Amino acid sequence: MSRWGKAASLTLLLSACGSVASAQPICADVALVLAIDGSGSVTDSEYRFQKSAIAAALRDDGVVSALKDAGTVMLSAVFWGDGEFPTEDLGWFVVYDGVGAEGFAQGLERNERHVFGDTNIGSGLWSALDKLSEPGVCARRLIINLSGDGRETMLPKQRVRATLYQARLRTIRMGVTINALAIADDDGGLAAYYAQDVIRGTGGFTMTIRSQDDYAAAIRQKLKRELSPRFVASVAHPSSAPH
Repeated sequence: MSRWGKAASLTLLLSACGSVASAQPICADVALVLAIDGSGSVTDSEYRFQKSAIAAALRDDGVVSALKDAGTVMLSAVFWGDGEFPTEDLGWFVVYDGVGAEGFAQGLERNERHVFGDTNIGSGLWSALDKLSEPGVCARRLIINLSGDGRETMLPKQRVRATLYQARLRTIRMGVTINALAIADDDGGLAAYYAQDVIRGTGGFTMTIRSQDDYAAAIRQKLKRELSPRFVASVAHPSSAPH
């Protein structure tokens, strides 16, 4: 089985003879990268719960219907934490007419944790942007679905891949939409921070939950909303330079 998952026969990059390298890519409708928080504030049990909740969401009838409505969808994920250490990522899975999401769900469930440390959102976004920049990735809509429970760590680092500011600039250049799920027990401060400093692109939006217990329902709602070609965001940010 290739890194493109169970929907290998549906992948956009296969030529008639089955060679990925020699194929000319045909653009998908959506390329979506899940950027999942694996920083030190996320316990091992919460990390496992996030993975299982996303996998369950991908099997939900409503999300499968949204995947069908979206057309051809490319799915991947990065797990991010401290910017001094590499992020983890899954390969691309292509979903057509709702078929192929199961391979991605199983890939998430099999993932073993190797990320910890500080909350370096910029490095996580940078890795997601790298996924969207890989050869052969072509889609009409480029989306990053970021979830996290804290603000960008501001401590000086020697090997941080990118700051949040740098990642936002690159997001604008690439025409990517960032949607965020804030996991917060505060009075809305984290949601406001995500709305101001994280989300970008046409129709970018923020959702907020109070605890990990609400994560499963929220991720289902978030996936359905961002996959729909007809969704109207309640919070929209034009593609302008960050401040």
